[in-house]
Amino acid sequence: MKRSFAKCVAFFLVMAVAFGAAGCGKDKAEQQEENAVVSEENAETEEESSDEGAAAKGQAAENDDEKTTASAVKKDSLQEAFVTADGAPDVVASSAILIEASTGTILYEKNPDQKMYPASMTKMLTALVALDYYEPEELIQVGTEINEVSLDSSKAGHQVGETLTMKNAIRGLIIPSGNDSANVVAAAVARRAENDESLGFAKCEAVFTELMNEKAEKLGATNSHFANAHGYHSEDHYTSAHDMALIARAFMENETLAEIANEKSFSGNGADNMFESNENMKTQEYVWRSHNLLITDGEYNYPYATGIKTGFTDEAGDCVTAAAEKDDVQLIAVIFNSEDPNRWLDAKNLFEYGFNNYQKVEIAKANEAIEEIPLTKHKKSEGDTLAVVFQKDMVAFLPASAANSLKVTVAYNETYAVTDKEGKVSLKAPIEKGAEIGTVSYEVNGKTVLEAPVYAGRDVSKGTIFSSIGYFFKNLFTLKGLLTLVVIIVVIAIIVIIIRIIGNRRYSRRGGGYSFGSGLNMGGRRMPRRRRGGRRRF
Repeated sequence: MKRSFAKCVAFFLVMAVAFGAAGCGKDKAEQQEENAVVSEENAETEEESSDEGAAAKGQAAENDDEKTTASAVKKDSLQEAFVTADGAPDVVASSAILIEASTGTILYEKNPDQKMYPASMTKMLTALVALDYYEPEELIQVGTEINEVSLDSSKAGHQVGETLTMKNAIRGLIIPSGNDSANVVAAAVARRAENDESLGFAKCEAVFTELMNEKAEKLGATNSHFANAHGYHSEDHYTSAHDMALIARAFMENETLAEIANEKSFSGNGADNMFESNENMKTQEYVWRSHNLLITDGEYNYPYATGIKTGFTDEAGDCVTAAAEKDDVQLIAVIFNSEDPNRWLDAKNLFEYGFNNYQKVEIAKANEAIEEIPLTKHKKSEGDTLAVVFQKDMVAFLPASAANSLKVTVAYNETYAVTDKEGKVSLKAPIEKGAEIGTVSYEVNGKTVLEAPVYAGRDVSKGTIFSSIGYFFKNLFTLKGLLTLVVIIVVIAIIVIIIRIIGNRRYSRRGGGYSFGSGLNMGGRRMPRRRRGGRRRF
């Protein structure tokens, strides 16, 4: 019976060692971890597996929520430059900011959060709200709202009863900076939003300004409040360079608005000649010329300028929100209270600073591996490493001197990370695709300039004995599989030899019998000597 028990133990030992050698057992990092807590894990394996799966699912759900939010509010913030370039220009403006449009990177700022009056730069936000409710080609009609502007306002020249397209109404906003155009747009949008064509202008203005403030907040503005659609001075109508940059960035993302912002002039029919043969439809011809000297032909023209909007009131001073594009890089500059001609010079100097001292560096594309991290406790048929990825493209604007000295380090979350005695890190399964698994840090000359989360590039399943056996047989006839098979055979042979040696020794001891001497006297009697092979009688 003892021999049978020994053989059973040996058999199970052979199987365990064999599958361990075949890669079916635990790898080095996992084994070190489990040796320390073997008794605990025997009691809690199922609970731990359940908790890990729930944690991974919870993290993935959280990431989905973050992605939904980011989609709903696409442009919600600006970010500091990784590293600030030297040689920033002296800017006359009371408040100014320069950003790169695609990333929102701030390349220069001066009093960016200071309360300022936007004047007619307000009309960028008016146009954005208009296109939330109207298509550019839709027709609107001018009403008496054009009379609700101050006599010293800039005007586009609309007439009561006139019909024009929304796009041309926006042209009237941007090119000649018409306050009457702003009221026309505000009235049309408010009546559509409220589904009430009978709304008076006072109610229209209240509805529209509420929409403006909601839009600004959605874009990320935190130091702004708008009280009218045109920017005529009001103490309750204010913003900041930072907030205006957010609005300008959204404005230039709209193809229709970007086209209008770059037009030096407009000549044409307000309704695009849709009613040439209809004498009962009132339209008119317009000739408008831009006030933005950065895009018009003249002394202050900047060859890369693409817009956007000027502004002036006595309280606001001379202002401009300008855009420029060079070599597929778009910059936006916001200039507040810089007396002419300094607003044009400030904008040009900031553009030159941005284009000449920064360069676009593509750090990583969305879902492309930053690095491959080893795995443990995983289903080996799926692979032994996990791609570590970003969920969006990572692009940085860096000074030319810093672009080649960017150092990347990834720190992994304790939820997943396992470190062996040699300090090597691996991640333990299960892990769901999209789970936040760590944080990447970027350093320039020893200074951390940015930290961002990184995510699992795929699902990682937890390994089982059955998946390990399947993996072994699937790879049996590869070079690695054949080498593993040789190891298994050698291990089995050694264990079989040990079993035989142990068995032979036990047999030898039993076959030799026992001897107590030939003449032992007990109680005065001589005990008979037991004969080998004899039969005992009772």
